[in-house]
Amino acid sequence: MVCQVRGDCMSMLPHISLIFLTIIVSIATSYTVLIMIEYVNKRKAAVNSRSWLLAVLALGSGFFGMQVIGILTFMAEYRFTPRFWLLALSLAAACLLAAYVLKILPRGIRSRGEMVKRVLITAFFVKAVQFLGLAGVLDVRFSAISPGYYLVSAVMVLGICYFSFRFMLESNAKQVTEKQRLRNAAALGLVLTLLHYTSTRTFYTNMALPEAAAGGVWAVGTAVLVASIVTLLLLSAANLALVDLHALETENGLLRQVKASESRFRTLAYTDQLTGVPNRHWFFAHFRELMDRADGKIESVGVVLLDFDDFKSINELIGHDGGDQFLKKIVERLKSVLPESVSLARLGGDEFVFAVPNANKAYLGQLCQDILKVMHEPIQIGERSVASGISLGISCQKIAELNEESLIKQADLALFMAKSTGKENYEFFSPELLDSSIRKQEITAALQQALVNGEFSVHYQPQVELLSGRVIGFEALLRWNSALGAVPPAEFIPVAEECGAIHPIGEWVLREACRQLDAWRREGRPDIHVSVNVSAKQFLDPEFAEKVARVLNETNVPAGCVEIEITESVMIDLDTAAGLVEELQEIGVKLAIDDFGTGYSSLNAVKNIQIDTLKIDKSLVDEVLGSDRSMAILATIIELGKNLGAEVVVEGLETIEQVTLMRQYEVIGQGYYFSRPLPADKAARVWDKYLEQPNGLFHAPVLY
Repeated sequence: MVCQVRGDCMSMLPHISLIFLTIIVSIATSYTVLIMIEYVNKRKAAVNSRSWLLAVLALGSGFFGMQVIGILTFMAEYRFTPRFWLLALSLAAACLLAAYVLKILPRGIRSRGEMVKRVLITAFFVKAVQFLGLAGVLDVRFSAISPGYYLVSAVMVLGICYFSFRFMLESNAKQVTEKQRLRNAAALGLVLTLLHYTSTRTFYTNMALPEAAAGGVWAVGTAVLVASIVTLLLLSAANLALVDLHALETENGLLRQVKASESRFRTLAYTDQLTGVPNRHWFFAHFRELMDRADGKIESVGVVLLDFDDFKSINELIGHDGGDQFLKKIVERLKSVLPESVSLARLGGDEFVFAVPNANKAYLGQLCQDILKVMHEPIQIGERSVASGISLGISCQKIAELNEESLIKQADLALFMAKSTGKENYEFFSPELLDSSIRKQEITAALQQALVNGEFSVHYQPQVELLSGRVIGFEALLRWNSALGAVPPAEFIPVAEECGAIHPIGEWVLREACRQLDAWRREGRPDIHVSVNVSAKQFLDPEFAEKVARVLNETNVPAGCVEIEITESVMIDLDTAAGLVEELQEIGVKLAIDDFGTGYSSLNAVKNIQIDTLKIDKSLVDEVLGSDRSMAILATIIELGKNLGAEVVVEGLETIEQVTLMRQYEVIGQGYYFSRPLPADKAARVWDKYLEQPNGLFHAPVLY
């Protein structure tokens, strides 16, 4: 230590050992600051007042100790008399500085103007701590301060405060390891030490020695004591904060695991595992959320339900694994059509749904047309090319009138109507559909008791050989007179097929027709046949042939007197149909194809299956009188039937002109010209009239 005295003034050089002590305290303070900023930032509102006061006191002591030790560095071999009230003010200023730093840094600094403001305030506190600490140790006079040194010191304080802020903000913005934190604290501590010695030098030019120095305390001893106390406080505070941070990190880790598990469970709960799209739980939750946050921005919402027309047949054709692959590819195809803002969800099986906010009918209709268009192209599954139609039901409601449950039900009803009107199309919900749905429910309920209550009856319409005028058979037609009134077959048969009532009803019709035929035979009437219509579901029943044989046995009717009428829709699956036809022909019953010429499979059906009768639909007959082209088509069909060895029955004959035209083709006629369908007793009377005047068919007998 070298001290040179010039008059009553002195010039002092810093003690090297106390410089290292200052650096240690600066690094300890910096380390604690970095930990406390991280601690406050992570704990936020959870920091209690006791922890906050401890942090402020520890950091304030660190700032204060760093300044006092730095001052004492310049007078290591001197005694001094401290002014405790000034030192207390310096400590208070240091604690205010600590509180200010802990308040602003965890929140971050968002603008350049805010940074300038924070740096100026911090620099003021730094200079206050320095001046009050120096005044508490030495006799400082403002007249002794060097203006040049002070200006340089002020600029350096501002610059180092700015650098320190940026450094601590960047450290706080990213996750650091303990090694990185120590390295950052060392760098910041060295900068703060430089700040202190540079700014303190301002006050050491021409400074007077204190008069009481000879009876005061040793500077070195004081510096060591202050350093020990401050370092202990700092390390204690840092240790407590670190322990709490580790506990917080453990807690956050557990919370992250819980949230990750919740996220996985939520994903599993809300995702269809086969297709990867959201499931029904997600859709309804998302739908309610969509409505809750509408907030006037959504005026209406549309819901579209999609369902494959014959997915069961696809599964039977390519197996369940193939069906799963089919669904996955279909989902990708559907998603390619939908807007990005619309999410497709799988309700289950082959049924899907999506909701479109602020949608009108025109937009929804165009969207459904696009879906139908992409569905026309077959999908390759293994070596098979598979295609399936799709039907869509649409419901749209205004937000003000929205009812989630009714919206879905309306879309479901529209989907049912789309399937009922030919499939592979879409249908919008309307009040008329609701009336139709109610009517359907009433019919379904009434059908359950119709057989028990004896509400069904069979009417008979004669089939007349046009060339001879002889009745050669009757078609048995089902009629239902229920509490709902007279319900036409076209209305209740589809409902019976859907609810499963068609099987017992169909068997009853067959048994009743055979029973009546047996009764006529017992009366000694000529041998004729009776034709019974069979629905596709009834015909495709694997036990159908067995049921027919049982009825024939019960009624003692020869199998050759019974003709089973099927529609062309049964022939779509020719392999299955051919096997069932073969079983019936082994029994001996005849087979007729009804409504021939109206479907796409007519020629394919008669080419592959041996049939006994072709029944030409009324729609072809209605056009023949005014159209040579229609007549040519009809004549070709008649010729085809005869060449195949089948009887040809022309349905829908209502006028003498039609009968006269068809008579030249030597076919069998059926229609209102001869008789409407009648109960058995009245049908027998019509039959009797034809027996009395076999050639009088051009003047229809008394029929009803």
